[in-house]
Amino acid sequence: MHQIIVLLLLVACTCHAFVVPSSNGLKPTFRPATGMFDEALDETVLADGSLERERYIACNRFKCRKNAMAKFEKRWVDRTSRLAELDGFRWFSLLKRVEYGNSDYSAEGDFGNYMSLTVWDQKENFDEWRTGEAFKEAHGGGGIGDFMKLLGTALFILDGAPKPAFYDGLLPVRAENLVPPGEQAGGWRSDLVADGQSEVPADVFIAMNRFTIPDEARVAFEQRWASRESKLQELPGFLFFNMLRRDASKADDGYNYVSMTAWQDRAAFENWRTSQQFGAAHGGEKKPEGTAAAKPAGGPPPMFQTPPKVAFYEGKIVLQSAMGP
Repeated sequence: MHQIIVLLLLVACTCHAFVVPSSNGLKPTFRPATGMFDEALDETVLADGSLERERYIACNRFKCRKNAMAKFEKRWVDRTSRLAELDGFRWFSLLKRVEYGNSDYSAEGDFGNYMSLTVWDQKENFDEWRTGEAFKEAHGGGGIGDFMKLLGTALFILDGAPKPAFYDGLLPVRAENLVPPGEQAGGWRSDLVADGQSEVPADVFIAMNRFTIPDEARVAFEQRWASRESKLQELPGFLFFNMLRRDASKADDGYNYVSMTAWQDRAAFENWRTSQQFGAAHGGEKKPEGTAAAKPAGGPPPMFQTPPKVAFYEGKIVLQSAMGP
């Protein structure tokens, strides 16, 4: 009995549609989970001069077993969801972490090799989704029969429970006339077929740069980005950009800001890396302020606690509304 209860606890967290209370340990009952949203429920207090939120981004990070990645992707392709039909929905993708250049995430702990990422117009739209029927439908249906279907495979696909993360979207930039990369029907992708043996093809390439900014430098950091002149829209293959500000008092991975740029494919990103626009945007920043030397007496606080760290993803199962990201 003890082993069964442990399995139920693990899978309930993994599926994040239910939690199992531990009142008596004998006959588990099921109820909707709310703990996964605690971070988003607490409004973060921002300093004067902080940028206004223009998007809301909800993420869930998964640690998928290496021999089960195709099965994991199949579960996403085959799921029932009305996501793209919901008010305020803008963009979604299942992101698979990939290596690029000298980036190596093997030593980054338990923050996963997959991440679901949904862009909402407003936080209120996200709140309506997480408390509505569409969320329940997409996460097992809410009944014990649906839960047991998930129980059959989840333990062999994921290594541990998902880790949610929520962000304010700042300074959004997007290309003109963006079109979804595939067919959508009923709020989900209708053109994808997954066999559980081969991985789903990538729709986009995502480059992220993650920052750890001390509290006293956050406003200056945001204003510094706001004052930059972006040339991204001039580049072939550019899709959209967002600066993500963690909607939490303390980020569990240590990064409270993430710059996110979506490209049509890896080749488009590589073209940007060798372009004049990249040199112009980064030529004056050989090293982040505050990382190479101590703060001058009486000068401004260091902008970075640690050097920024990159992360790269292949974006799969992309959904897009008429509003775009």
